[in-house]
Amino acid sequence: MESGSRKLRLPLLFGLASLGIVAALATGPRLLRPTQASASGLLDAVKNNPGEAEALCQEFNAINATGDSVYSATGLEQVSSGQGLTTSDAEILITYVVGLYCPDVT
Repeated sequence: MESGSRKLRLPLLFGLASLGIVAALATGPRLLRPTQASASGLLDAVKNNPGEAEALCQEFNAINATGDSVYSATGLEQVSSGQGLTTSDAEILITYVVGLYCPDVT
């Protein structure tokens, strides 16, 4: 009897594993696209529009004026919420803009 149940377990486990892989492949890229698209699109917008970069520099300087660094938790949260980004994407954006347009920002 044990041999028969062992024969059933292997196809069942293989089926469940296959289902999990298919589900991950089906949903994984969709879960990544919004964040990647927004960060990439925002960097392109800044790159192609110096006025947007200047506006961000002013926002960063305002954060500095309060005594916070744009790289601090408070600064990152302000930029991420203002731009609709994750804090990781906000940090990338800040680094990009500061490096190219406003190196005096801290």
